[in-house]
Amino acid sequence: MKTKLLLITIALGSLASAADPSKLIRLYEEEILAHDLYVELGKTYPDLRPFQNIPHSEARHRDMMAEILKQEGIALPEAPSGKRFLTKGLDRTFRQWLKEGRKSEVDACRVGVRLEDHDIADLREAQVSFPEHKETLANLEAASNNHLRAFHRNLTARDGTYVAEALPANDLMTIVNGEMEPGACGAECKKGGKCGNQAGGQKGAKAGSCGDCVGNGRGKGKGPNAGQGSGNGNGPGAGQGRGAGQGRGAGNGQGRQQRQGRGGPGGPNR
Repeated sequence: MKTKLLLITIALGSLASAADPSKLIRLYEEEILAHDLYVELGKTYPDLRPFQNIPHSEARHRDMMAEILKQEGIALPEAPSGKRFLTKGLDRTFRQWLKEGRKSEVDACRVGVRLEDHDIADLREAQVSFPEHKETLANLEAASNNHLRAFHRNLTARDGTYVAEALPANDLMTIVNGEMEPGACGAECKKGGKCGNQAGGQKGAKAGSCGDCVGNGRGKGKGPNAGQGSGNGNGPGAGQGRGAGQGRGAGNGQGRQQRQGRGGPGGPNR
């Protein structure tokens, strides 16, 4: 009898999950909200790299959630006329966060952290409610962790702060202090470097999809920061590169500073 009751309970739980598609629809629309919000804030702050790069990742996440809806036999939601979203409250959230983010760079970065905070909490809950999609949802969570780190680094670099709203405070700080995760953020980050290691938001940084990658721009690499420009070496001005590299500095030429040329492949450090 107990076994029979247990099987009935499990079956009812599965039916309840299948009968309530709103959680999955909300996750799908949250990816759209993140994409659209970051695109709009990217127009206001074109030099904040996460807002230029992360929307590409969010578009991919939207497609992954669309595939889950398809597997569940759930039609893609269509927002009512005059609205962006079907899920109640998301239109208001979008307007509120957009208004807040347009106040300053600090506010924009804080909005990014807040969005990822709530998204991660929802993805964790969904992995319990829909274990059959745990692998995909866990990959989305890992990518959101990377996004949260990118926004948080840019926030603290501007002396901004954030208090956890959806996640436990300890969990949020564990994510912030953690390393980059492969997750669903991978393909574009492979082009730019390793996500999560450097504060983004610097002009010229060729970052990956998280806007927080080591690459060939002014952040780190062979560009106008540490790289092959004017600087240390064996000439009177001492330098193979202004950061460290091969450019104006030591060499075999003649002049006040001995050099081989007026700048290596990289360029100046500043």
